[in-house]
Amino acid sequence: MPRDEASASPGPPPLQSEAAPGASAGLDQESRRAWHRALSVTFRALRHRNYRLYFFGQLVSLMGTWVQTTALGWLAYQQTGESKWPALIQVAQILPTFLLGAWGGMLADRLPKRTLIFGTQTAYMLLAFLLAGLDFAGVLTVWQMLAVTAASGVVQALDLPARLAFVMDMAGREDLPNAVALNSVIFNMASALGPAVGGQLLNLLHPQWCFLINALSYLAVLWALAQMDISGTAKLGKEAGGLRTVLDGLNFILGRRNILLLVLLMAATSFCGWSIRALLPALAAQLGSDNSGYGWMMGGIGLGALAAAWTVATFGSVENRRRSIRAGIGVVSAGLILLSISNNLPFAIASAAFTGFGLILFLATTQSIVQLSAGDHNRGRVMAIYAMVQSAAIPFGTILSGWAADHWGVSRVLMVLGISCFAAAVALIVGFRLTRTPEPRPKPTPAR
Repeated sequence: MPRDEASASPGPPPLQSEAAPGASAGLDQESRRAWHRALSVTFRALRHRNYRLYFFGQLVSLMGTWVQTTALGWLAYQQTGESKWPALIQVAQILPTFLLGAWGGMLADRLPKRTLIFGTQTAYMLLAFLLAGLDFAGVLTVWQMLAVTAASGVVQALDLPARLAFVMDMAGREDLPNAVALNSVIFNMASALGPAVGGQLLNLLHPQWCFLINALSYLAVLWALAQMDISGTAKLGKEAGGLRTVLDGLNFILGRRNILLLVLLMAATSFCGWSIRALLPALAAQLGSDNSGYGWMMGGIGLGALAAAWTVATFGSVENRRRSIRAGIGVVSAGLILLSISNNLPFAIASAAFTGFGLILFLATTQSIVQLSAGDHNRGRVMAIYAMVQSAAIPFGTILSGWAADHWGVSRVLMVLGISCFAAAVALIVGFRLTRTPEPRPKPTPAR
C-alpha cells in the first residue's frame, strides 16, 4: 500500500511485530558475515602460523623500541637544547644501514634468516640493557647515547634486510602484500602508542625505565622466533661472495624502470616526510608544550600511519596501488604544510597524523611492489638496496632539517619540506615519462 494511503486510513496501523524479529535477526547475521569477510581479508596473512607468531612478537618488541626512541630524542634535546642532537641520534641509527646494508642483504640470502634475526634481536636487547645501566648509574651523556645508537645501527644493517625478506618465507607470495601492510599496522600501532607511553613515563619516572622496558620487550620476539617451524621456507642462495654479488640488488633495480622510479620516489618522500620526527621537540617547545606534547605528536604520526596501514591491508589490491602511491605523496606534502602553520597542540597532532597516514599509504604500497618484483634467490639483496636508499634519505633529510630549524625556525623548514616533497615527486614522474623509450610497434603482416 502506498504511504499516503496508509496514513489516511482510519483503521489501525499494519501489524509488523511478527516480521520484525526475523528481519532483525537476518540483518544481524548478514552484518556479522560481512564483518567476518572484511576481517578475513584484512588479516588473511595471519592464517600462517609462523607469521602469526612474528606479528604478535614484533608488536610487543616495537612498542618497547618506540618508548626508547621517544626517551632518547627527548633526553638528547633536554641535555643540549639543540635540535641537531635528536637528529644526529636518528642519523646514527640509520646511517649504518646505508653503509653496510648490501652486505646484510647478501647474508640474508646466504644464511638461515630466522637464525640471523634471532642473533640481531639478541644484540638489540643487550644494547638496550647497556643504555639502561648507564642511565641508572647516572653517567649517560649525549655522546654515549650517540655511540650506543650507532652500534644499534650496525645491528640494524644486518637485521633489516633479513626481516624484510623473511616476510615472504612466513606468509608466501600470495599473502605477501597483506603481510607487508600488516607489518605496517604493527609498526604504526607501536609508533602510535609507544611515544605516548614514553612521554607519560618520562613525566612519571626517568628515561632509564624506558630503556629497560625496551630491553625486556625483545623477549617476546625471541620467543616467537624460537617457536617457529621453518621447514618449507625458501632455499638459500648459493652464489659466491664478492662485490658483484653484494650489488646484485642494485643491478636488479637499475634494470627495471618502474622499480627504479618507485625507489627514487621513496627516497624523496622519506627525505622530506620522516624529517619531522627530529623537528617535533622544537615544535613542541615553540607551541609552549612539554615532553608529553612531544609524545602526543609522535603518537599522532603513528596513529595516522596505523590508519593507512589498515587501509592498505584491506583495500590494497593491484588496481588500487597506483592510486595509493599518488595519494600518499599528496597527503604527505599537505601534512607537512599544515604542520608548518600549526599554532596549537591539537592542530599539530592532527597534522602529524595526516602526515603519518600519507607516509605509510605510500611506503607500504611501494615496499610490497618491490618485494614481489624480486625472486627468492635475490630478495634479500634487493630489499637491502631499498633499505639502503631509505637509510640514506632519512638521515640526510633529518640532519639537514635539524640544522635548518636551528637557523631559520622549525615552521619555515616544515613548509619547505612540504613543498619540496610534492615538487620532487612531480619532477620524477614527469621526467621518467619524458625519457621513456616507446616500445617498437610490430610491423603489419602483408596481405596475401
